[in-house]
Amino acid sequence: MPKTINRELPIKRHAKVVAAIDLPGVPEGTAGKVRVSNGFSWNRYWVSFENGVDLGGVSHEHLAHRRDWPQFRIDREDEKSASDLSGIADTTKSDSDADSSSETNKFGVPEHLLERSRLARQRLSA
Repeated sequence: MPKTINRELPIKRHAKVVAAIDLPGVPEGTAGKVRVSNGFSWNRYWVSFENGVDLGGVSHEHLAHRRDWPQFRIDREDEKSASDLSGIADTTKSDSDADSSSETNKFGVPEHLLERSRLARQRLSA
C-alpha cells in the first residue's frame, strides 16, 4: 500500500527540502535545507539552497520534502490535468446556464442591482 504524503504539516528545522517552483535565484528542483521555520497560520521558512542562495520568507507551498519530490511532481501534474478537464466542463456548463438564467448575468450580479445602477446613472446625467 502506498504511503500517504501529508503536505499540510509544517516542515521542521534542518529538514531537507526542494524548491517546488522557480524562486528568485533558485530554479525549480534545487535542493536545500531549512534553517528557520516560523508561522502559525501561514508557515514560512529560511532556506539555504545548494546553489549558494539563502532565502527567507519562503512559503510552505513553494517547498517539498526531498524524499517526496518525485511524488510531489506527479501529484501536481495530475492536479493540473484534472483542473484543466474540470475547467472545460465548467465553461460549457456555465454557458448553457447563463442562457437559461434571467436572474443573473455572466458575472453573477443580480439583474435588479444592474437596473438600479442604470436608473441612478440616468438621474445623475439629467
